[in-house]
Amino acid sequence: MSMDKEDKKVKFSPEEIIAKLQAHPKFGSQIKPITTHQAQIIQSGLEPAVVVAGAGSGKTETMSNRVLYLVANELATPDQILGLTFTRKAAGELSVRIRKRLRQLSQLPEFKHISSTTTAVTTYHSYAGKLLSEHAIRYGIDADAEPLGEAAIWQIASDVVRNWADDSYRNQSAVSTVIKDLLGLSKFMLEHQVNPADIERIDNEILEQMQRLSGSTNDETRAVVRAMRQRNSLLPMVELFMQRRKAAGELSFDDQMSLAADISENFPDVGALERTKYKVVLLDEYQDTSQSQVRMLSSLYGAGHPVMAVGDPSQAIYTWRGASAGTMASFAKYFPKQTNQKGTQMFSLPTTFRNDTIILAAANALGAHIKSTGGQQVVELEA
Repeated sequence: MSMDKEDKKVKFSPEEIIAKLQAHPKFGSQIKPITTHQAQIIQSGLEPAVVVAGAGSGKTETMSNRVLYLVANELATPDQILGLTFTRKAAGELSVRIRKRLRQLSQLPEFKHISSTTTAVTTYHSYAGKLLSEHAIRYGIDADAEPLGEAAIWQIASDVVRNWADDSYRNQSAVSTVIKDLLGLSKFMLEHQVNPADIERIDNEILEQMQRLSGSTNDETRAVVRAMRQRNSLLPMVELFMQRRKAAGELSFDDQMSLAADISENFPDVGALERTKYKVVLLDEYQDTSQSQVRMLSSLYGAGHPVMAVGDPSQAIYTWRGASAGTMASFAKYFPKQTNQKGTQMFSLPTTFRNDTIILAAANALGAHIKSTGGQQVVELEA
């Protein structure tokens, strides 16, 4: 259900707010008009919603105007709105744009109630780090230290591999490859909450199936057997690698995110506290969120909280570290509506502002092919 003019709390539509800003003699020329698609998203109800935004379709401007709409109609104060994105640069740009627009809006006589322009816009990792600094003591962990960088993590992994004392360990790969495999396996175990016993059980099941194959083996089947055995042999190293860092308080960004997700899942009062602080949540670049990030966010803000996720599965670039293009399509699973919430849950931003028609035609042709071959939903772009 959209927050239309019949709702007594809503005094101004998105178009009216933009028109009032455009009429200002000093900064009116800086304010861009909004499309019908943008207006629908901006004024959508205080319910979970996902926006599939095509490239160059003005998603940052739409998110900024969403904040303006909520604050202008006194549905939320700026500090009650949490915005999360991936990089500090993106968070800074979004924060600056929102502050600028709120400051401009507060200069108009109808919006003198706007006394603050500061929203909680930060990165996913920074937000997870903040949760840990406040609640990691529940696990007996000191999370105040800065997370280790990739070089420091590699050095610890190298030390574990090069000083491994188990004489029965066999691996045909070079030491550098073993270190790389150790880091990769530990990362995915953290991300997907898989323990060594589960991996060993599945690997052994695969090995048993391979042994039942009739006929002679070939390079492919031998490679599978070798990979399963080598992965099993890595598991004790992974356990030592994780235990050593945890005991010393040497956490990586992946450790922090996994721990933040665990805390969010296992301590419901943390979510209750965060929902009290933030009435509305905006998630940028949602297609690149990892499993741990989705676990954390859905535990904190699921079950009908006003979460708006914006992204484009066609622009997913972080699959190598646990993200999945299917995250957009599964949004409703992690952020379901309450039974009394009947509004639209999926929107699209198809109008692009920075591409020529010949580029749009090529992009749409590729998108149609991706969709026809079983890919994720693709926005058909328009000028």
